[in-house]
Amino acid sequence: MKKALSIFILLFFLLASHSSANTISDDKIKQTEMIITANESIGKKPGNHILLDQDGNRFSLSEYIGKPLIINFVYTNCSHVCHISTAILAGIRDDMIRELGQKVNILTVSFDYEMDTPQRMKEYGENFTKNFRYWRFAAGDKKAIEGLTEEFGFSYQKTKEGFDHINMISVMDSKGKIYKNVFYGTGDNDRADKELIESLKGAMSNSASADDILNFTLLMDKLKLICTDYDPVSGTYKLNYYYLISYILLTILCFIVPIIFMWWKEISYLFIRFTSLAFKIFRIS
Repeated sequence: MKKALSIFILLFFLLASHSSANTISDDKIKQTEMIITANESIGKKPGNHILLDQDGNRFSLSEYIGKPLIINFVYTNCSHVCHISTAILAGIRDDMIRELGQKVNILTVSFDYEMDTPQRMKEYGENFTKNFRYWRFAAGDKKAIEGLTEEFGFSYQKTKEGFDHINMISVMDSKGKIYKNVFYGTGDNDRADKELIESLKGAMSNSASADDILNFTLLMDKLKLICTDYDPVSGTYKLNYYYLISYILLTILCFIVPIIFMWWKEISYLFIRFTSLAFKIFRIS
């Protein structure tokens, strides 16, 4: 049954992607591809890249083995979305203690290895916390940052204004593996807060395997690609009824019609029996 369902889903997305290639915007495809790339990192264990915290101390992610960890990537010259992710984390620290019964480590890493130094990260971090014991702000060299962002599936590209990048916060489990990626946008804080808390609960209890999460998130990302429009301003997806109705009709055409054709005799027999019964009931009444 699972195999048949997987084949059905695969065929559906292949046909849907092909039929809508000219209607889905490049930005929409790019955004969704970034999300899919990010979620391919789920279940993987990043390497021990050496970073420098806000005080210039060297460390690696291996120090967090045995503890749940939240990671977000920023650059200090970012004027908007980077601050959103860090503000989200600052806002839910008390919620994490109340919901989880313990403090959770947070790591904010700059991906601008050319400009951001430990001192700049400290100045940036002081806008959100005065205690760096459970929340580190880190910088790194080119090799470390490129390796780390690639392993997390964090996509970014340098522009004249700064960087274009995915809006993402990652949750790691106590085994040092990436458990979940939470995506956010402007005005999306409440949803991101709840999703982070639930992801941390799952990471601490191992309530779902990384494979289960990966399969589900990839499926949802593909559904977002073909049935929604991505709003880059708000960072949210809005249902496009034209796409939705088109794919429902496509599903009927590609799958339901062939099923009717294959089972035509059985369906015809049932239809005749039904109409005969309905006719008798009508005559009696």
